[in-house]
Amino acid sequence: MIMKKPVIFLSICALFSCSGKSAGIPDCYKNVDQVLWVVADLDKTISDYAKLGFNEVLDMGNVMAESRTSGNRVQVRLARANLGGALVNWIEPGEGNSLFHDFHTKYGDGAMALIHRFPERKSLNREVDRLEDLGIDILAEIRITGDNLDLQFVLMDTEEEGKYTLGFIRGQSGPERSGELSPDNRHSLKINQYAFAIRDPDPVSEFWQGIGLPPLDINHPELGNTKYYGELVDHQLIQGWQRHGTIAYEWCIPVKPPIVYEDHIRKHGEGIHHLAFSVADMDGVLDDYTSRGFVVSMGGTWGEAGKPGSGRYEYIDLEGSGGVTMELLWNYSE
Repeated sequence: MIMKKPVIFLSICALFSCSGKSAGIPDCYKNVDQVLWVVADLDKTISDYAKLGFNEVLDMGNVMAESRTSGNRVQVRLARANLGGALVNWIEPGEGNSLFHDFHTKYGDGAMALIHRFPERKSLNREVDRLEDLGIDILAEIRITGDNLDLQFVLMDTEEEGKYTLGFIRGQSGPERSGELSPDNRHSLKINQYAFAIRDPDPVSEFWQGIGLPPLDINHPELGNTKYYGELVDHQLIQGWQRHGTIAYEWCIPVKPPIVYEDHIRKHGEGIHHLAFSVADMDGVLDDYTSRGFVVSMGGTWGEAGKPGSGRYEYIDLEGSGGVTMELLWNYSE
């Protein structure tokens, strides 16, 4: 369902509290609350994701984005969506100087920030102070307001070394938390990974480990039936995993092209590359998507076919639909 201009409520959401700590960092790092994602054509992004079966969208229209850091105040367009449990803010920057405009100028369409939720300002400030003591400054404090809308984000300056912007929000329990946006979608896809494309895992691993997140757990997957835009190829990659939260982070390092991670880095630079979703009927979903004009960019298998531990992956090219690729994951089960 596509809805217009709901009320965004302000309250403390205990379920997503960051008051506790785990491994030296607040518990809120276990959950990605939402994603900030910049697109050039919001209407097309909404339309294309509807074709993919994601209709849980709130089109907020024109809203005001104000940087308390720089003093800039510009109009942007905003839509909020639930993609199988991944809550996203699609932002079309429009004219005028803004952090979102700067990101799009540098990288094009793409996801810029992963946001974690704190229950109140005190705990958020405590985490900001901790990061500043580690040499990580505030990049910007952004407030987005509109009719019945008030979103306030603190963004940390982590993109250069960490390859995405770390962000925080406090206290709000928006419509996606009160049931107005559900994770339901046509194929019952469920978010499985937030994934990144990078060149060198070592400095990235060291950076995130330095703030208390786990280092990247590196492996060299053995893949079969590897394809790139329908052609059999011998692509290879290295994977780095972080499993500190409810949804895994996968860091993809291209080794042997042609491979979509290399394509992304060349076009957009290092950063958030795809959202991965668990799927029950891979062929059914692919038949549906290709019949609607979407293209499978890459795919393959792992493990011994028909045996426990095996599975299949397929990537959907969404370069023209917001710049973030979709990966479908199917795991064998007896």
